[in-house]
Amino acid sequence: MKHIKYDGSIILTSDDVADAVIEYAAALAGGDRADTVAVPAVAHDGTMTTTKILIGPASEVVIEDAEEDELEVENGEFVERLRAAARTFGHREPIHANTRDDLTDA
Repeated sequence: MKHIKYDGSIILTSDDVADAVIEYAAALAGGDRADTVAVPAVAHDGTMTTTKILIGPASEVVIEDAEEDELEVENGEFVERLRAAARTFGHREPIHANTRDDLTDA
């Protein structure tokens, strides 16, 4: 699970959704575009909800790990829709620096 921090709000969602949101935000910024995204999220009481956010070139989106891994749910359709939308900007791969934790310096 991850937290999406956006405009003073904290959205609890799955790892794949958070990653797709930030990759889409990068693609939108690169294309100087904006979009409204309905993010599948977990409410404070543990139920599923949707949080709409506006992502544009000036959006400040931060993703942080969360401890609530037992609430992780699959959101493959949402993730594929965002990644397909990002590809419309001409990017075949997700937009991000190579910052995976499992990489080591050689």
